[in-house]
Amino acid sequence: MANPVDNIRAAYANLERDVRRTLNTQLGVEESLEGQAREALRLLSAAQVHRNHFPSDEWTALELSIDNMVQALNDARDEISDPPSAEPLRVLSFASTGGRPRIEIDPELLAESLQHAGPTRLRDVFKVSSRTIRRRALDYGLANPGAPVYVETEDADGNRTRTYTINAPAESTLSDADLDREIASILETFPDFGRRMIQGHLLDAGHTVVRQRVIDSYVRVHGPPHQSFAERSIHRPPYNVAGANSLWHHDGQHGLIRYKIVIHAFVDGKSRFVTGIRCSNNNRSDTVLALFDEAVRRHGLPRRVRGDFGTENVGVAEAMAVLRGVLYYIWGRSVNNTRIERLWYDVTHGFGFKWKTFFIELEAHHGLNPLVPEHIWLLHYLFLPSINADAQEWAQTWNAHPLAVRNDGNDSPRARFLFSMVRDGPRGLEYVQEPPEEEVTDPEMYGVDWEAMEDPQLMRHYLENNLEDSEDSNPFTFTPEKLSHVPCDPPDCPLTPEELDYFDRELAASVDLSSRSMAVRKLIWSEAFRICSDMFAAD
Repeated sequence: MANPVDNIRAAYANLERDVRRTLNTQLGVEESLEGQAREALRLLSAAQVHRNHFPSDEWTALELSIDNMVQALNDARDEISDPPSAEPLRVLSFASTGGRPRIEIDPELLAESLQHAGPTRLRDVFKVSSRTIRRRALDYGLANPGAPVYVETEDADGNRTRTYTINAPAESTLSDADLDREIASILETFPDFGRRMIQGHLLDAGHTVVRQRVIDSYVRVHGPPHQSFAERSIHRPPYNVAGANSLWHHDGQHGLIRYKIVIHAFVDGKSRFVTGIRCSNNNRSDTVLALFDEAVRRHGLPRRVRGDFGTENVGVAEAMAVLRGVLYYIWGRSVNNTRIERLWYDVTHGFGFKWKTFFIELEAHHGLNPLVPEHIWLLHYLFLPSINADAQEWAQTWNAHPLAVRNDGNDSPRARFLFSMVRDGPRGLEYVQEPPEEEVTDPEMYGVDWEAMEDPQLMRHYLENNLEDSEDSNPFTFTPEKLSHVPCDPPDCPLTPEELDYFDRELAASVDLSSRSMAVRKLIWSEAFRICSDMFAAD
């Protein structure tokens, strides 16, 4: 009778050969990959019966090897779940020189990339040496020749001295006083910004300032930073989306809903690049769709979009059904939409909390009653454009700031978005051409950051700013049976065009409407409130 252990060994050898062949030849064939994984698990299950007949070290090796096979097959399925929608970007070309071909790099792409990273970082993106990148940058006029590595001088006695040059990125020429003014202005608009966000804001404005100078300036302007610059240890699980524009997350943030203001945003899951953000005086579907259309025109069409069960998301879901297909909009609970929920935490601390505190002070001390439609109209008329300006400036800063991601460096979200297009293939840039059909095994769980759901600070923020999602629906459908609705309708203007023109002239004559100081904005509200009171009293 054949020895069962020998039979299992022989079956394992055949399995290993088949798995290697499948991984090399069946990429893109979901059924083959899944079937091979089942075969591996069946062999492990059969071997379990004879486990005691194996030497302990051989059994451990067998179990670990089969587990690695299954993981490799599953990883292959994830990788092919979202293939690029176009041919790889033509980054490199080769020019004949009579000898070794000269490597050329697309000048426009190189120029854009050098704004986000240096040659050493870009070598992993372009798959060429950093020296080649430097040479092409010089050839295309994108960089100036650096100083020599060292300069040798000889004194009168014949002694030679070498002075070495450190070729570091050009630092901003801002004086300490100018830097203090810049950071004071940033903190006036975004009082809770930390060092990285301040550096991102300065970078977006064209100033490269080293870490220590930012910290020193912050202390001079604001005092000791307490926990602002403290190192934070955030454990992030692997995030399984194929590349930039594979999955966008979107949501509406209701932190200012008491004042009939909703913040809507879209963020790319792979890079955390904010593709669109806007503060609105309503929570309508067409408002969210307009923001989505604008983001698509700028950054391309995502392969999938994830949102919650809000009625405001219907327009985007319908657009994705037309452009991609019904299953390409993923309906899910807000608590699972962790990429955008994590972003809301940063939005709140970036500028949302500042405005909420401001409105509460107007309620407490300056006559604002959010239950009176005319008061809400006045609030929107005076400050909604300023909130939107803060939102756009915050997004530009966010997209430019260095973002520490475990095992993936400190690139900014904008750089990550660009580099993913190069490394992982372009998606959505030419969405008129229908991409190959794809399959995501479990759409409900696609793009969920599980560890973020265990972050108590993030979840506390989520619970404070979101209604509870209902789970009373059919669990076997891809679209929800019931949608939640958060009403937010803008009030009508209580003034005639002539009265509004008079109001504008009177207010402009009494206060500085261009100021970004929250103290001055209190004065703007008080003066506007007084002018309106006088106008209504005269009627």
